[in-house]
Amino acid sequence: MTAQEVKFSNFYESTLNGILASGATSATVTAAPTSDGTSAIAAPYYLVIDPDNASNREVVLVTAASTTTLSTITRDVEGRHTTDPTHVDGTTVRMSVLKEMFEDLHDRVDASPTASSTTSFTNKTISSANNTVTIDADTATVSNIEVDNLKSGVLDTDISSVSGSDDTLASAKAIKTYTDAQIAANKGASLGIVIALS
Repeated sequence: MTAQEVKFSNFYESTLNGILASGATSATVTAAPTSDGTSAIAAPYYLVIDPDNASNREVVLVTAASTTTLSTITRDVEGRHTTDPTHVDGTTVRMSVLKEMFEDLHDRVDASPTASSTTSFTNKTISSANNTVTIDADTATVSNIEVDNLKSGVLDTDISSVSGSDDTLASAKAIKTYTDAQIAANKGASLGIVIALS
């Protein structure tokens, strides 16, 4: 099927509000499927039209809907019928447990990253229970990191006085400023050479 997140409604049953002709791709139901008895669920979701009629039963996929208006439906997703059946006004519409629901779920799981897959992530945050992310430098690289991506306090812009631990990174400007200051402070200093003769 499709790797899509279908929605569900407990105990949903309604009726068609008007005829659903063969080939039609929209319909109206008397009551909308809801998540809590009041709020209509969003598409996509599967419905069974005329579920108790073995010869006319049809599974449809609703891909666009607003409350009771099913504006875009895919007819006969099971391929049971040569042509789409016509359903009369008042025909039962039910949300039932369908294999298509589970196939979509399996397709979503199959499309998920695995330990051996190559996957690109865009605008994602990597986190763990202890807020530590480990990247093995021998097998992975981290690219496109800019100064503004560093955590506050990591970049040291003044290294004239630093801590005794390896807990910050010096900026290029801080290194240059410190080096220039050291050179200027030692200008004109004399160099003494001591030679020991034996």
